[in-house]
Amino acid sequence: MKEGSREIHIVRAEKGEGSAITEFVKSVKATMGDESDWLFLNNSEDEMRRIDNGTDIAYRAVCADTGDTAGVLIVEIPSRFGGENLGTYIGLSEEELKKVAHMDTAAVAPAYRGLKLQRRLMERAEEELYAEGFRYFMCTVHPENIYSRGNITGLGYRPVWKGEKYGGTLREVMLKERA
Repeated sequence: MKEGSREIHIVRAEKGEGSAITEFVKSVKATMGDESDWLFLNNSEDEMRRIDNGTDIAYRAVCADTGDTAGVLIVEIPSRFGGENLGTYIGLSEEELKKVAHMDTAAVAPAYRGLKLQRRLMERAEEELYAEGFRYFMCTVHPENIYSRGNITGLGYRPVWKGEKYGGTLREVMLKERA
């Protein structure tokens, strides 16, 4: 897809790219100032290992002209590593919890904001994960993050819970179900 003069491709990250993905997220978070609590990254070492071994999946938005990473999305599959499953917020059975994927961490470099890259990353992830049998796509968002929330609700996600998570930060748990 071309955005202005920039062509952006969405690619699934390879195993072994965990360090680059988590460092990208940290660098974006460092640019966010007072809004840095809008972006939460689980333990970056654990996340890096889960991406590298394929337990979690990452996607990158790549600028075709430069090869620069413009944005990333980390997708957690809680049934693969035994972490918290957001499906418990909607009372899913043990069997259905295996069909939950978390659109966990999305980050876009400042120079590429406004291009709906978070949305495009999530669309690509959903498409691939749906083909693999996942039916519940969930995420959390800071209620004041109108940009991410707009991308998420624009994809058909709806809020199912609101409260403190991640050490006391306000979040909404969002859900999109596909039959």
